[in-house]
Amino acid sequence: MRKPVLIAALRTTLAVGPEFCQTLAGAWGVMDAIDLAIVDLASRQKGLVTRVQAIGLGLSRERIENRLRAGRWVRMGRGVYRLAGSPETWEQRALAGCFAGPAGACASHLTAAALAGLGVSPPPVPHLTVERDRSARSPLAVVHRALLSPEDRVILRGVPATSVPRTLVDCASLLGPNRLQRLVDEAVHRRLALPHQVDRVWDAVRTAPGRPGEGRLRAALEPWQGPILPGSPPEARLRRQLVQWGFPEPDLQIRVRDETGTVIGRIDVGWCGRLVGIEYDSDAFHGPSRWASDEARHHAIEQLGWRLLRADKVDLRPGHPRLRDALERAWRSTSAA
Repeated sequence: MRKPVLIAALRTTLAVGPEFCQTLAGAWGVMDAIDLAIVDLASRQKGLVTRVQAIGLGLSRERIENRLRAGRWVRMGRGVYRLAGSPETWEQRALAGCFAGPAGACASHLTAAALAGLGVSPPPVPHLTVERDRSARSPLAVVHRALLSPEDRVILRGVPATSVPRTLVDCASLLGPNRLQRLVDEAVHRRLALPHQVDRVWDAVRTAPGRPGEGRLRAALEPWQGPILPGSPPEARLRRQLVQWGFPEPDLQIRVRDETGTVIGRIDVGWCGRLVGIEYDSDAFHGPSRWASDEARHHAIEQLGWRLLRADKVDLRPGHPRLRDALERAWRSTSAA
């Protein structure tokens, strides 16, 4: 095939720019119908083709080796090749790891989180999960062995991967509380995973020996599925959020006393020097049976000069500025004592 015709065919087949086609055509020289079929396949596989696929399209083992020696193909792993000139990306490395692994291998952990767009950088070496009875050795990836249900498997950006709920469960064993919290927030906020889905996955896998991270995962999910409790992980998370917004480290569980020294109430989070406080409105501690006494207590505290704001679990979710805006207004209206 002449080079100008080849370039036009590549642009049509691959739907890519002329620079890439020039590179590919220049590197390959002459192509036949089998090569074009392989290019078409590779264009849907991030520039990759497997040995089994190439033979299935009619290429002999000898011709495969010829293409490797000529530099038209680059060996990525056992039986997995990259077409010379195709862009090298982290998604390509992840897919190559899946192709080179045992049947059913899929991207997992932080690699799956990156594929799902959960705001994490892909690890330099892809993470894969294979079935328990399969080999965990691969020069292309960090390999984990686990039982995956059909619901745990999806395709993300053209790469076999674990579902987002399963990915959150897997990442709980790798990440500290802050990074895991951000991952959970992103997934649940975008409704890529719901708390009950993550709970269901955890219940299915927690019987496996040596699986850490349950406490961190439960704490990260709590703001999305239950009332905010004094002294709970959401309280600590709100404290960190307030500092990230630029406010000083707050006081916790503040006892407010009247002129006689009698404790008239407690404020969950606040700043004594500013007389600004935040109260949690949780079902457990501020339900309908407590509304009358709560209002009386709040009034008595405000009579002593306090500005009380209210927060609930929604205020701990990304993209909800209500509490921050109210706190900034209250802050501007007060002066340090």
